[in-house]
Parts: sequence; C-alpha cells; structure tokens
Amino acid sequence: MDKKQYEKERTELLAQMKAAIEAGNAAEAEELNKKVTALDDKFQRLATAAANLAALNGTQVAAVPAVPAVLNSAGVPGVAEPKADEEKLYINAFAHYMMGAKLSADEEKIFAAKNATTTAKENYVVIPATMKQGIWHEMEERHPIIADVVRTNIHGDVDILVETSVGNDAAWYEEDAVTAEKATNAKITLKGCELAKAISVSWKLKKMAVEEFIAYIQTRIADKMGNALAAGLVTGAGVDSDTESPDPTEPVGVVTKLEAETNTPQVRSYTAANGITYADLTAIRGLIRSGYAGKAKFYAKAATIWNGLANVLDGNDRPVFVPDITGGGVGRIFGIVVVEEDAIPANAVLLGNMADGYAMNVNEDVTMYQEDHVLTRTTDYMGYALVDGQPLTTKAFAYLKKSS
Repeated sequence: MDKKQYEKERTELLAQMKAAIEAGNAAEAEELNKKVTALDDKFQRLATAAANLAALNGTQVAAVPAVPAVLNSAGVPGVAEPKADEEKLYINAFAHYMMGAKLSADEEKIFAAKNATTTAKENYVVIPATMKQGIWHEMEERHPIIADVVRTNIHGDVDILVETSVGNDAAWYEEDAVTAEKATNAKITLKGCELAKAISVSWKLKKMAVEEFIAYIQTRIADKMGNALAAGLVTGAGVDSDTESPDPTEPVGVVTKLEAETNTPQVRSYTAANGITYADLTAIRGLIRSGYAGKAKFYAKAATIWNGLANVLDGNDRPVFVPDITGGGVGRIFGIVVVEEDAIPANAVLLGNMADGYAMNVNEDVTMYQEDHVLTRTTDYMGYALVDGQPLTTKAFAYLKKSS
C-alpha cells in the first residue's frame, strides 16, 4: 500500500463515518472508526518497515508521516473521543433510581431509553445485563442443579415433542417386505410460571455506595430466586401438561414426575435400619438408560452425602465414594460426579442427567419491581421472572429415598 492509496481509502472511510454521525447511527460510526484506526495502524507499520529497510541499505526515505486524526463526534478531523460505557452508565442510573437518588442528565437519558416501553406500562425496571447475568451466575453457584439444566429463552409457550415409544430395533431382511413401525410421541408444553421473590431494605441501608448496593441486591435476589427455582426443578408440583389442562403454577419437578409414574419404576427405597447400601446404589445406577449416563450426576444434601454416601462400602469393605473436587462436585461414585444440592429432600439421592433429561424455558427474564413503605422506612425489591420446566424422560433419572 502506497501513501496515495492509503489517503484515498482513509478519505472514503472518513466521509462514510461523518455521514453515519450526522444520521445518528452510532453503531455504524463506531464500526467505521475501528476501520480507520486499523488502516492507520497498517500504514504506520508499513512506513516504519520501509524506513528501517532503507536505513539497512544505507539509503534515505522520507520520514514516516504522522497518522492523521480521525473524526470526532462533531464530524470533523480531531482527536477521537472515547465512547461512553453505556452498560456502566446504565448500572449507575439503575442503582440511583432504585436507591431513590437523583440521576444525572446522562443517567436520566439512558434510563428513559432502556425503560421506554416497560416502566410506564408495566411498572418494572429493566435490570442491567451484567447484573442479570450475575443473578443467574449466583443462582447456579448456589444450586448446581440449575447450572446443569440447558435453559432456553423463548417468549410464549414452547411445545416439545417427546418420544414415549421408539418401536423395535431395525432388522435384517432378504426379500421380504420391511415391517413399518412408527414411534409414538407425546407433547409437553412449557408456559410461564411466575418466579418472584422480594427482599426488604431499610432506607438507611440504601445510602450505601452504588457498587455495594448492586452487589447486595444481586446476591439477595439470587439467593431467594435460586432457592425457589431449584426446588421447582426437583419437587415442583406443576401441572403436567400431558395429562391435565390447567396452566401450571410452578415447574414439574423430577422427583414429582418419578413418583407420579405407575408403580414408580425409577424410585427405590432404603430403610433407616440398613441405611444406604452398595446394592441400593447399584440398583439406581441400573435404572438410568445408557444414553443418559454420560452426563448423569448424584445430587444430595451435604448431610446425606457425608453421613450416608461417603460411608457406603462395597463387598470388599472399600468405600465406593471417592473424594474428588476436579469434576465440579465433592466426589465420585462409580465414576459419576457427586454434587451437594440443598433442593434435594433430606435422606434422599437423585441420580440423573439434567442437561439432556430436563427442559427449562425462561419466558421472561429477570426484572425488578420496587415499592416504598413510608411508615417503616423500608423499600421492597422484588425479582420477577417467568420460568417453566419439565422432565423430557424419566429414564434419565433414578431416585433413592428413605422409606417411611
């Protein structure tokens, strides 16, 4: 690239960027600005290399030209102005609004833009993207079973076809007619169950710094919503849409589904006198269909793991539980990761593949409502989302519980 070609390309890019700025297209202007910067860098490196080569050969070339400035926000050559971090600005605006503090002019502008179609009509506030991600992250840290579910984010009802009978396997034929056989399917529908948890904050506490306020609200909301969601995935009553018509009020939990089956083929019990035995563990392992075994995990409360599973011995009096934190849990049994999960009922163990065996859809992601109480000088903050879920197949799970 020679200087003439460089100047020609740069002039064209600057003209396009000026037009984008005048049209108010910030995204296009930003992209063009990056192209100008990349072109400048390329030309600078080529010119420097040419000068170094000339010096090596004992000749002289023109000095490396200074890279001209790019357009500023006024659309004229000048020093490029850094683009304001919109996410950080909105976090501050969100925090100040929720704390009842005065917003700056820039904060008022971005807050109005983000909530133009929600606040006036729905009376909720859009949560900053990083805070929303933080809430989900903290929920997953507190409850591994949430992290193991592959969730979708689809507005409206979601219909999923689930095989209930796969028919017979293929067969070998000579010249006989091939027997036709169809798999049978059932449909499950994921709707929108209201997941809402509120926390109360004193007005005095609201005077904390923005960073502390965001972290405090995020952690408290994640704790409350995470507990409820994990419980829904495990023992949620729901309304199983393949058998009943009313809309669900909570997800269909895995344990709920297993215990609702005729003769409960995926459920085993143990007695208090015997405790959990090696035979109990091999029995529930044998209930998991092979295709789901690869991602299966043992889920249980910490007390059940350390007072029960960790003390189970095989036929040679060797512990079947092997402590191991490298797989994301606290140990392994039969090579399967063992995870502490508070949502599992006491004295019970759930073995299953949540990634492939359970479907969860977030119909509406986490939003925030607030309500002030003058007499008590407190503010209620409520996290709200629409979530639903159901097991796709019971063959991906097995449940061991203590007999009553």
